[in-house]
Amino acid sequence: MTETFRAGSQSAFIAELIELRESAGQPSYSEMKVLSRAPGIPKELPESTLNDILNGKRERLPDWKLVASFVMVCRRHAELTGLPTDDLGTVAQWQARWRAARNEPSPPYAPGSYDLFKTPADEAERRTNRTVARLVRWAGGGDVESAYRLAVIHVLTGDSAAARYWIHTAVQRRHPEAEAFAGDPRPIEFAADQAFGYGQAYEQEGPAKGDIARFYYRLAADHGHAGAAERLRALRAVPFGKLLPAPTGTAHRPRSRMP
Repeated sequence: MTETFRAGSQSAFIAELIELRESAGQPSYSEMKVLSRAPGIPKELPESTLNDILNGKRERLPDWKLVASFVMVCRRHAELTGLPTDDLGTVAQWQARWRAARNEPSPPYAPGSYDLFKTPADEAERRTNRTVARLVRWAGGGDVESAYRLAVIHVLTGDSAAARYWIHTAVQRRHPEAEAFAGDPRPIEFAADQAFGYGQAYEQEGPAKGDIARFYYRLAADHGHAGAAERLRALRAVPFGKLLPAPTGTAHRPRSRMP
């Protein structure tokens, strides 16, 4: 049987594992390795493996024995430190979550944009889907900027679990904007501002990047960003899909903190 994976479901599951560990008292990787050697734990948890999984360095879901061991170790650590275990979930409940994440079909990852004078709708969607797929691949390879952009995208598309995962990853990898993003009281506004900046940067690269620029502008405009909405209107008004250059020297710079 061929297994299918969706980046959103996988990242959401990893985000849940991160939350489980935090709720269990945030045991260190070395503590988890020691606890996993206890009788009844199906698989030892090497520190390097835990680091790779929780920091998005693996493209596939961990196998079930590893997940079961992770859950059992977290529950055991909570018991040893006097923390409640009722909300941590049972092994059976986690197996159901793991199966759902592993077998969930792959719908379009994010909607593309359509311009009457430029790109057919299906091709525009394929291009923006490929853009997000590349970000997932690069982030999985350790690229911090890709992880940060995925956090922006997921905040604006409403996938809160995946957004938490990628924000956490960006913070762990020390992206200069990530801590401000994670602590911002208005994350949607923050993300919309970032998406607008990405759209401007891609628009300035020329017509070949027009669909990606529209993708980011649309994400921002859907959440009330006036500048992004204006750029979308301007792009639609240009015949034959020729892009208007973004104003030279005024491209948005992603902010490092709230003003």
